[in-house]
Amino acid sequence: MLDQGVQPNVVTFNVIIDELCKKGRIDKANVVLEMMVQRSVNPSTITYNLLLDGFCLVGRIDDAKKLFVSMTSKGCKPNDYSYNILIKGYCKNGSMDEAMSLYKELVAKAIRPTIVTYNTLLAGLLQVSKVGDAQNLFDEMKVNKVVPNSRTYVILIDGLCKNGYHSEALEIFYNLENCKFKVNIEIVSCLVDGLCKAKRIETAWELFEKLPHYHLLPNVVTYSIMINGLCKVGQLEKASDILLDMDKNGVFSDVVTCNTLMHGFLKNKDMPKVIELLHEMAQRNVMPDASTFCIVVELLSKDEKYLENLNLLPSFAVKDPTRQLHDECK
Repeated sequence: MLDQGVQPNVVTFNVIIDELCKKGRIDKANVVLEMMVQRSVNPSTITYNLLLDGFCLVGRIDDAKKLFVSMTSKGCKPNDYSYNILIKGYCKNGSMDEAMSLYKELVAKAIRPTIVTYNTLLAGLLQVSKVGDAQNLFDEMKVNKVVPNSRTYVILIDGLCKNGYHSEALEIFYNLENCKFKVNIEIVSCLVDGLCKAKRIETAWELFEKLPHYHLLPNVVTYSIMINGLCKVGQLEKASDILLDMDKNGVFSDVVTCNTLMHGFLKNKDMPKVIELLHEMAQRNVMPDASTFCIVVELLSKDEKYLENLNLLPSFAVKDPTRQLHDECK
């Protein structure tokens, strides 16, 4: 371009900076910014946003903050996206005081927070167990007439469950029913997971069985969560029935689902069931992973007649040069 007398404009520089930032070459991108200024090409808000995102992606939040201040001092006005980038960087770093300070600054400057702003802050607050602050922010969000979306409720329910507030998570979910919010499978799966981990299996099972009421079908993740919960409390027969239910509904079990169920059988010392499930995996062309291999090793080590069990194992036709599971065990 330069050889032919074509001068790069702000769009040209933004394209280069964007690509460098995506590749993690943030220092080189910063050099391009200096080059822009030297060539009297004024960086835009988009230019600075690209660099802010680049610094945050590589964890250089302090440099991102300096750039943010520099951007303002040079007369380039930050927008909601600029604030969201920096807020996300602080949240990722666990620096919630700084993130909330930016949020207050954003509001003070009459820049309207978006659903992205609130979702980012809610996730950050719940990650550092500031449940009360998260609940207050959620209320403030509604006062500011920012409508929560499905992602908001996944963040809230997941965060509340992880912090031991299972009753509050259930209350939020039932409120969604009352206000006729269309729940999705991710929201329900998240709540079922939290309840299973808290060993509130009966409540989780009731919710799982009510999926048709919400016009929802469980996916492989939902099934795996419920199987895992049932296995942990020793309800292996019920967990096995879920695997059959998956087949009926056309949901193909993956290696995670099978491993989860096998762990349950192994814990219950039901070796034939482990072998049976391995054969089902082979028939369904579900490829074993490292966890499957560990299960097989444990299976063989628990029985003095390990050679008999070894001969009962199936073979898996794999494209990888790795040998078949049967041969590996030998």
